Amino acid sequence: MITIGYFRRDGEGFAGRMATLGLDVAITLTPADKFSAKAPDFLAFASERECGAAWKVSDAIGTLLSLKLDDPTWPEPIGARIMAAEDGVLPLVWIRRADPPAATAPTPG
Repeated sequence: MITIGYFRRDGEGFAGRMATLGLDVAITLTPADKFSAKAPDFLAFASERECGAAWKVSDAIGTLLSLKLDDPTWPEPIGARIMAAEDGVLPLVWIRRADPPAATAPTPG
């Protein structure tokens, strides 16, 4: 897992920064109106533009939120997680999508 940012709680939401080799942007997560059980818990905004969503998670490795972030210039959305931390500075870790295994041709019988 690669840490690509840090967040802090900000009222009912979160505020932080995501920085990669090609980008350095402030992101806020604001509570979303849940219209179904699968709807996101938070909406992500960069410069007042919606750029993704986040869902509450509770797992054994300390994930607080699972995020899906997107931008029209990216080939596909990225997955990330905001992890728990004792000091209140919550790391944002990038979750690389695993490529599917290569299809193998059947062996001649």
